[in-house]
Amino acid sequence: MTVRREIETVRSNAGIWSRADHTILQFRGKDAVAWLHGQTTNDIRGLASGRGNLNALLDRQGRVLCFFTAHRWEEEVWVIIEKVQVAALLDRIESHLFLEDVHYEDVGADTPQILIEGPRSLVALDALLAEEGGSAADLPAEPNAFTPARLLGYEVLAFHLSESGEDGYLIVPAPDEAEALLAALRERLIAFGVESISGPARDTLIFESGLPRFVPDIGAEVVIAETPLEGLAVNYEKGCYLGQEVVARLRAYATPKYYLTGLMAVDDTQGFPAAGTPLYRNGKRVGEMRRSMFAPTLGRWAAMAYLGRDDRTPGTRLTLSAADGTETFEAEVQPVPLYAPPERQDFARRLYDEALARFEADAADEDESSIEYLREALVLAPDFEDAYEALGVILHRHGRTDEAVEVMLRLADMNPDCVMAHTNLSVFYVAKGLIAEAEAEKAKAEHLSMKRALSERQAEKLAEEERARHRAEAEERIAMFQEVIEIDPEDPVATMGLGQAYIQLDRFADAIPWLETATRINKDYSAAWLQLGKCHEFLEHSAEARAAYEAGISAASRKGDLMPLREMERRLKALGAG
Repeated sequence: MTVRREIETVRSNAGIWSRADHTILQFRGKDAVAWLHGQTTNDIRGLASGRGNLNALLDRQGRVLCFFTAHRWEEEVWVIIEKVQVAALLDRIESHLFLEDVHYEDVGADTPQILIEGPRSLVALDALLAEEGGSAADLPAEPNAFTPARLLGYEVLAFHLSESGEDGYLIVPAPDEAEALLAALRERLIAFGVESISGPARDTLIFESGLPRFVPDIGAEVVIAETPLEGLAVNYEKGCYLGQEVVARLRAYATPKYYLTGLMAVDDTQGFPAAGTPLYRNGKRVGEMRRSMFAPTLGRWAAMAYLGRDDRTPGTRLTLSAADGTETFEAEVQPVPLYAPPERQDFARRLYDEALARFEADAADEDESSIEYLREALVLAPDFEDAYEALGVILHRHGRTDEAVEVMLRLADMNPDCVMAHTNLSVFYVAKGLIAEAEAEKAKAEHLSMKRALSERQAEKLAEEERARHRAEAEERIAMFQEVIEIDPEDPVATMGLGQAYIQLDRFADAIPWLETATRINKDYSAAWLQLGKCHEFLEHSAEARAAYEAGISAASRKGDLMPLREMERRLKALGAG
């Protein structure tokens, strides 16, 4: 199988591979949790047992020494880390551990870690767990959480984490059972279309996911604020740790000079300079290359590079040259990750839509594939009520009424107020000749329908009272901000506040002049640009909305305002080309 085909398999179904470049450090002792909490960028003390997070160690200048995932189990902490970064972590331990009761052990150096990733990975694991009396529901859904499990007769730890960006799990068996379990899983998962993934395909999947590698993406000279790790591995509410003052100061008063972002080749045959190559634009140094490779999922060459404040606005097309300036190339700035796979709920919806399409095309009720699609959707989204309803109806149409009843009973148990569960049960019981049961379910459905109508009327009354309260608050804020503006017409907070108050009243045309004033006073006011674009959208001023979002994206990129940046990118994409 080619690398491209392996990647397509992971992106559409699932793949399995092992890695030997990571290990697990186990920390224990009565001070282990508190000591690690005081050293790292993310919260460890607040983690519940069985939960985890992405984390990092910094030096006093806020530079990244190493990053890893930390997982708490009662009063122990397990750190999953690349082996090339272990030395930096151990150096910190040796230099900052004094009288605390903290002990550590490398428990994973000789144990290959098994990864099963892809949008259907949970479906395959559900089938294997069922053989041991378990199900996918036993596995943690929260990112970086983990639990003990039994898989194909082996005791393992299952961590909900992924290298490819896709949904997936890291499986850690006992050291002397890893190879046997890997072989058994590869053999059994073939039936689910899960393919073994090679090293080159794994590297490409990691690259497309935007997951930084310490070498060559980070390195010891990079401040965490210059990387996507800041948004993933830093908790701004926790107490002090080494480097915390620098991180907080950068967040409050400045933006990093350089930031690790993505580049997409304009020409799909074009590559990029080697990692470490300085990048120039119009004779001025604007950044430095990191990894690059052809990204099959995107169909183009892509790269990661550190770019300066004025050259990292997503969507911007840059003409760049290497250090010697002899050859130029064009690239488009893209945020990391370069590829964003669907969430579980989104993929479950895709399976549901495909099931309905197959069912509608199957006039003779002979194609049972729609049933399997819906069962898969429910593994991924156990609370997906529409999928339960559709599954019950289709099973009944295929003459599998007993199974249809079981599905509707599960839906009624999950949501006792679901009208359609009881309506369908009434129909199914009639088909089985259970008239008394059918009448009871019909009565429940009628009662719930009346109850819902009453609740909707009460909800509308409460909503109207809430709307009236919001209108009164907005009028008060308008009066307050107008008083401020009479004193200082150039107050950016007052002009922004006045614009937001008008938005609260749905007076979008009145909000626009004040938001325009706020952005004129402060061109980097990304929140004001976002609200200005929204106002134009509501008024169907598409060109003006695009202009506001484009200016706002530039402002947010300069400041590092990731949340408004992402929303403006999404809204601009939805507006389409002008």
